[in-house]
This record gives sequence, C-alpha cells and structure tokens, in this order.
Amino acid sequence: MLVAACAATPTAIQTDTPERPFSIGISGNTADTVTTPIPLIFLGGGSTDQDNAMTRFLQAASGGDVTVIRASGSTGYNAYMMGLADIHSAETYLITDRVAASNSKMNLLISNSEALFVAGGDQWNYTQFWEGTALDATVRQLTGTKRIPFGGTSAGAMIWGGRFFDAAKGSITSEEALTNPFDEKLSLRPGLFGSFPILRNWIVDTHFSERNREGRLMAFMARAMGPGYTPGGIAIDEKTAFIIDSDGVGTAYGLAQVWIYIPDSGLGGPESLTTGSPLTWNRAGKAVRVWKLSNGDRFDLNSLRPLDRPAGYYASVVNGVFSITADDE
Repeated sequence: MLVAACAATPTAIQTDTPERPFSIGISGNTADTVTTPIPLIFLGGGSTDQDNAMTRFLQAASGGDVTVIRASGSTGYNAYMMGLADIHSAETYLITDRVAASNSKMNLLISNSEALFVAGGDQWNYTQFWEGTALDATVRQLTGTKRIPFGGTSAGAMIWGGRFFDAAKGSITSEEALTNPFDEKLSLRPGLFGSFPILRNWIVDTHFSERNREGRLMAFMARAMGPGYTPGGIAIDEKTAFIIDSDGVGTAYGLAQVWIYIPDSGLGGPESLTTGSPLTWNRAGKAVRVWKLSNGDRFDLNSLRPLDRPAGYYASVVNGVFSITADDE
C-alpha cells in the first residue's frame, strides 16, 4: 500500500471570495505552484475511497495542486487528500449552475491544477451545469493539453466514458433496461469533457455488483452500438477503483472487482433490439466476453487482453433475462 507523508499543514481560509469564487474550502498552500504531473485516469466505483488507489492518483500530481469539483456536497476530500500524499494543496469548488461554471476567475484557478477529481453526485447535474461552459473548456485543456491526472468516483467516474448514461430522466434499473432498451430513462451521450482516445470505445458504470447493474450495462452497450462503433464496458464495484496509465494499462484496486465487458463484434450485435420489446443478445451464450479483475489485476485496454489471470466469463441476454457463465475452456 503506497502512502506518502504529508509535508504541508492544512490551512483554513475564507472561501467563495472574489479571489477564490465558488471555492468552498482549501487545505494546504494558497499560492500556485508548478510541477510536472504524470498522466493517468482514476475511475472509482463509489462508496468508500481506497487509500492505495487515491494515493497513486495524488502522487501523480508530483507535489502540485489538486482540484475537486462537485455539484453537491462539501469539502471532505481536502483533508483526506492532504493526509495521503505530499501535495501542495487540495481545493474543492461547488459548481451548481452555468453562471458559476463560466466564471473566469474560477476557471483561471482551476487551470493551474496538477490533478482534477470529480466527486460523486448526479451526472445529470454535471451535464446541465457544466457541459459547453468555460469549465468544460478548462477541463479539456487540463486533460488534453496539460495532461494532468484526472477522474472521479461514482457519477464522477461515469462521465469520462466515450458514451455515458446521463440520468436525464433519473436512474434506470437492469430490469427496466432489459425489458425495454428504448425506455425513455435510458439516455446516453458522448463523454462530458470530450472523448479521450483510451476511453472512446468504453462505457463506465459504477456501484456495479451492489446495485445489480449487469443487465443495464448490456442494454447500454446494445443501444450505443452503431456503424464502426462497438463499445465495451468498464464496470466498477463499490470500494474499488480502476487506474489507467498512459500506456492504456488499467489496474484494479480495492475490496471488490472491476468487470471488463467486451462484445464479440464478429458475432454481430443483439438479435432483438426494438422499442417496447425485451432485449435479446445471446449469440449462443457468448455475446459478450467478461473479465473479473480483483485487487492488483491488470488489463490492457489497447490489446483488450488481461495481463494477469483473472476469471473469465461470457454474458448474454435472452428475452430480457441476463445471464453470465464461467469460461471453462
């Protein structure tokens, strides 16, 4: 378990001032610093954060300033992050409308970050409040040009996929999605802050096993399919994280599993995908290849191959009923 001592002493200052608009708290140093961050992507499954995964994420800031953005909640990440790694500061911004997301001073401060983390919440709020704003442009500059470590947990992880479930009409259960994959609640859109090459062909889901989301991920992938586009799924259980390095290799951290779903494009898509009818995507029981990653297991998202020896499965759906079977070959 990687844990670095924190050299900086948390400093409480008045926030949401003209100097730091929409900041709800900062720990550490208030002056900017410049370091050379290490690019990686952090995807957390929700619930309790895992110290070893978060420490790796923070260490990738190389002693710089870490920014947390959220649309609800408080400053809990500040002290937590400062206690895990030797970073210059941790600051949280509460951005709850498009006016806030367009504030030039706030965006200038965020643009100086060496790591960016999106807290959990409601991805529809993120979409309404942040999409197409100055904040959107700032995040794209940080992740695409400056190449800082970035990511989030729960809803804050889902938004980074090449397609993501936006929850515009509320959440959707597996039963609902499989019974009618064209249910109005099943709405997908391109990644909130752009399409990152390594995640372009992936849908990220969280709270996965705990909320029985296997079936809805199958429906998400089926609905997102199109000419030249066959997305897979990165599904993360609670108290678990998946960190993807600059080479496209992801490592699982935590107490449960990361599930990698890869449709077999050679077999074709769903046999039945129509409005108002249950989904069937069977292909002789081998429609989607599944890998179950436990703590320390790695997966190469470029070659679509595990680098260790995780358990392998096949997932399929027949008349709205999801099933998964072990690969005994």
